[in-house]
Amino acid sequence: MERSVSDASSTDLVTSTDSFTPSAPVASTLVKFKKALSIVTVEPVLFLYMLATFMQYSVFQDLVYQKTCQSNFNSSVCQDLNSNSYALDVVQEQASHWILGSTAALTIPSIIVANYLGSYSDLYDRKWPLLFPACGMVLASIVYILMSLYDSIPVSMIVLASFLSGIFGGFVSCIMSVMSYISAVTSEESRSLRVAMLEAMTFCGGTVGPFIGGALLGATQSHAAVFLVIMAFYVVVILYVIFLVPSVKDDRSADEQLLLTSENYCRKLFSCHHFQSSLQTCFKPRPNNRRRNLLLLISCALITMTVTAGEMDVAYLFTKDDPLNWSYETYSYYFGLKFGVGALSLIALSPVVRRLNLQEAITCCIGLVSKAAGLVLHGFATTSVMMFCVPFLSMFNTFCLPSIRSLLSKQVDPNELGKLFAFVASIENICTLLGSIVFNILYPLTRSIFRGFTFELAAILLIIPLIIMSYLSYQMKRELYYVSTTAARRSDTSA
Repeated sequence: MERSVSDASSTDLVTSTDSFTPSAPVASTLVKFKKALSIVTVEPVLFLYMLATFMQYSVFQDLVYQKTCQSNFNSSVCQDLNSNSYALDVVQEQASHWILGSTAALTIPSIIVANYLGSYSDLYDRKWPLLFPACGMVLASIVYILMSLYDSIPVSMIVLASFLSGIFGGFVSCIMSVMSYISAVTSEESRSLRVAMLEAMTFCGGTVGPFIGGALLGATQSHAAVFLVIMAFYVVVILYVIFLVPSVKDDRSADEQLLLTSENYCRKLFSCHHFQSSLQTCFKPRPNNRRRNLLLLISCALITMTVTAGEMDVAYLFTKDDPLNWSYETYSYYFGLKFGVGALSLIALSPVVRRLNLQEAITCCIGLVSKAAGLVLHGFATTSVMMFCVPFLSMFNTFCLPSIRSLLSKQVDPNELGKLFAFVASIENICTLLGSIVFNILYPLTRSIFRGFTFELAAILLIIPLIIMSYLSYQMKRELYYVSTTAARRSDTSA
C-alpha cells in the first residue's frame, strides 16, 4: 500500500513536471538570472558610488556658485545675477577659484592614500578598503548639507569637505579597490567579463545620477535634500560592503604569516617600493620599441585626461553665464545626456570595431577628432540647441581612453600590468588637478574676451595626441609588416 502511494506521488510529480514543459525557456532564464546574481560581489558598490558621485557633481557646483554670490552680495542681487554684469564677473571668477581649491584638496591626499589602500589590500584584506571612499563621502555630504541649511557657513568649507573625501581615498580608491577585489576572486578566463561588468556599472551610474539629481532639485528646490539622498546612497554602499561582501585574503603559508608581524606589516605598507616599481615599469628599456610606445601612449593619456578634467570643471560656469543662463536642472540633464550618449556609443559600437578589425590607434584617433569637434562647438555655443548638439558630436570621445589603455597593456609583460595601471591611476589623479588648475585660472582671465576660449584651447591641445597616435599607428603597422615578412623569409629558408 505504501509503495502504491509512493508510485502515485511519483506519477503525479512527473505529470506535474511535464505540464510545465512549455515554460521551460522561462525556467532556464530564471536559472541563468540566479546564477548571474550569485556571482555579483562589488558591482553594486561601484554602481551606487558612481551614481551618487555624478549626482553630486552638478549640485556641488551649483552650491559653490550660490554660496559665492551670497558671500559677496545680498539676496536681491543673487536672484537676478545675470542682469548685474559686475556681480556676475565677481561670482564667475571666485566660483572658479573655489572649485580649483576643492579639486586640489581632493586629489592631493587621494593620490597618496590610494597607493596605501592598495598596499593594505595586497597585504591583509581586499574587503575593507572598499569602505574608505564611501565613509569619506558621507563626511563630505554632512558638510554640504550644513552649508546648504545655514547661510552663515562660508563657501570655504567646501575645501574641508573635499579634503575629508580625499583623506579617505576619493573616487580613484573606489575604482582601485573594486578592480583589486574582482581580480582576486576571478579566474583569468572570466576576469575580462567581470571587468566589463564594472565598466557598465560606471556608465549606468554616470548616466542615471545627473538625471536623478536634476529632477530632485527641481522638485524640492533644496540642495540639502539632494545631498541627503546622495549621503543615503553612500550609507547603502557601506552597509552592503559590511554585510554582503565577503572578505578576500591572499593565501599565505604559516611561515609567511609569522613573518608578517606588525612591524614588518607597517614597514611594507608604508614603503615607497610600489612607487619605484611603477616608475621602473614605465621607463626601463624594452625590445621592439616598446618603451617608446609606452611613453608616447602615457603622454597621450596625460593630455586627454587633463583636457577632460578641465572641461568638466568650467562647463557649468560656462552654461550659467550669458547668453545661456541655464539652471542647475538643465545642466544636469545635459551632463547625463552627454555621458549616456557616449556610453551607448562605446557599448554598441565596440563589437563593430572588433569585427572591422580596426587598430586601437585608429579608434583612438576617431575618438580624439570627435572630442575636439564637440569642444569647438561647445566654445561657440550661444543657444541651448547648440549645446545639446555637443553630446552627439562628441559621442565617440569615449573610445579615446579605452583604446590607449588597451595599447598600454600590450607594451608590458603580463606580470607588470598591475604596476602599469597603478601608475596610470596616479597619472589620472594628477591630471585631474592639473586640468583644474589650468582651466580654472584661464577661464576667468579670458571670459571677458571670449567665453569659449578654454574649450577652443582644449580642442587645439588634442591635436598633440592625435599626431602621436597617427605616428604610432604608422610605426606599429610598419613594424608588424617587418616582423611578418622576416618570419615568412625564415620559414622559406628553412623549407
